[in-house]
Amino acid sequence: MLTRRDFVKQTAIASVAAPVVAHAQGGSPQAGQGGAPAKTPANPVPVRVGMTDWNLGQRGDISKIALAREIGLDGIQVSVQYPTDGKTPTVRDPKTQEAFRRAALDNGIQICSLAIGNPGKSRLPMHTNPAFGILLVEAVEIAHNLGTNNILLPILGDSHIDMSNQWQVDSFVAMMKEVARYAEKYGVVVGLEDWISAEDNIRILDAVGSDYIAVYYDAHNIVPRVKDIYAEPKMLGKRINQIHVKNANLLLETPGGKMDWPRMAQEFYDIGYRGWYVLETGSPTKDIVADTRANIAYVKKTFKIPTVT
Repeated sequence: MLTRRDFVKQTAIASVAAPVVAHAQGGSPQAGQGGAPAKTPANPVPVRVGMTDWNLGQRGDISKIALAREIGLDGIQVSVQYPTDGKTPTVRDPKTQEAFRRAALDNGIQICSLAIGNPGKSRLPMHTNPAFGILLVEAVEIAHNLGTNNILLPILGDSHIDMSNQWQVDSFVAMMKEVARYAEKYGVVVGLEDWISAEDNIRILDAVGSDYIAVYYDAHNIVPRVKDIYAEPKMLGKRINQIHVKNANLLLETPGGKMDWPRMAQEFYDIGYRGWYVLETGSPTKDIVADTRANIAYVKKTFKIPTVT
């Protein structure tokens, strides 16, 4: 019998081996011959739900892997931190990388992605600072060593790209072209989480010209910044490599938030998205276990994974 731990070992190996997550581009299930509805698969593909380590309580804290298991998550998004005290553990250190990888295997939890933490003021902004380009190449190797093939690169806040500033765009594209060479070597996809529209993301990705640079999609972040949030997944298609799900400080099931998640879930299904859904959610009742379990249940009820045809 395949145990949870053995399953995670197998999926972790497959995650590193596959250079790019393949997103089937089929739409919703089509009607069968004679107009009859297509049959629902007997064993639908399970939705994989991860969570950010910072929402579990602390960035770069190895103990959050065990908490993820206790809660019932499938995976965890681990942060790479850049401490300056020389004492705080960081996954930049090979021994710490091995400890994280072992903890994930022991707990039956997959490290679904590596998130780039704040690299320090001297290395900002991320999209134009040469020093950060070196750190990003290092992060590609870290992700590979942790057993994940996804990186979240937050190009927002002080690192937000002004698309009207051609120097900023050209500088970022030049950097990402070089990063892409390393990403391809290690089979890691770097996903851009940003505050720009699908059209602008496509402009950047086309200029970079690599399948190893993609979009880390956080619809909740950009609702007020785009014309039609529900039209974006169709424009981006297979360029979306991972997704954050949240509802401000509320449970996902609480109505009145920025997102109509059932509607957006259908958009992701229609583009054939088969990747992780990563919770970036708080704990409104202060019971992180109960609140996160409720959010997991909501995601698994609301989001579906299309089968490969």
